[in-house]
Amino acid sequence: MIWKNKSIIDIERKPAFIDSSDHLQSVLSPNLRWCTANPFLKPYNQNVILDLELQWISWKRSQLLLTYQILSKYALQIGDWGGSMVHLAYPSSLPLPCPYKNNLTRIGGVDDGNKILCGVEILKPLNNCVVYSLGSYNNFNFEFALLKQTSCAIHTYDCTSPSPGAPIDRLTFHQICLGDASNLQKFMYPHNSKPKSQIFNNALLFKSFDKILKENKHEEVHILKMDIEGGEYSVFADLLCRANGTSLPYQISFESHWWNRDIYHAILHQKMFSQLWELGYRILNHEYNAGDHTCVEWTLLRVFC
Repeated sequence: MIWKNKSIIDIERKPAFIDSSDHLQSVLSPNLRWCTANPFLKPYNQNVILDLELQWISWKRSQLLLTYQILSKYALQIGDWGGSMVHLAYPSSLPLPCPYKNNLTRIGGVDDGNKILCGVEILKPLNNCVVYSLGSYNNFNFEFALLKQTSCAIHTYDCTSPSPGAPIDRLTFHQICLGDASNLQKFMYPHNSKPKSQIFNNALLFKSFDKILKENKHEEVHILKMDIEGGEYSVFADLLCRANGTSLPYQISFESHWWNRDIYHAILHQKMFSQLWELGYRILNHEYNAGDHTCVEWTLLRVFC
């Protein structure tokens, strides 16, 4: 990390601090500072987040012990018990707060496909607001709700579903999937005798997040929403490793899937959240899928960039 005017002793004593330029820094997100470009951060008090950051650092330092304790219980359970994996991602009793009047807001109704977001109201006056929505299954309730509440341009990506039919103002549908066209996803369906052929059709078109940004001429994405049945790992592998750091989404809402006791989920889940922490994301909320606790809804905000 770049620590201006800080000695080695200062670094050891201050794992998180507000620098002389009034920007919060933390060892959990090396080389990054308070993300002033993120409009969702405007009402946040950096001193409040500093206190939380110090507690998150303490949690991180004891993560090996916590992981051992959680997996010791997990190994003795019958069934998937994937809900326990939440506690490997973050200290669930210490979420990042949402300081807006409406607090966390459910967008898109109560049916499957809705997402929980923070501070949607600040997007209404922004003329250059951009939302990327990955996965539709021909359900556009999330998009319709955001179109009504904001002035954002929304781009929906789904290479396995048809377009909504009639044109919708400010909504562009792309029959494209983001990330890597990997066959790894088929091993995450342990209850299916055969993988869904449509999902793993070699003719489906995949593009990287970086390429999508260039094609759309977008320099920033305000919200990234994902519900792509296990494909989130492929998207994050592409997004977090190849995208320009300044173009990472300001807020992410996605569903993670942990359907089986396997090494794929264990490694991907831990690496994914570890890299999200490093790249400046902090977790606002998690919510178990009512029908299956191995599926978890997450909302994250980019605090450092």
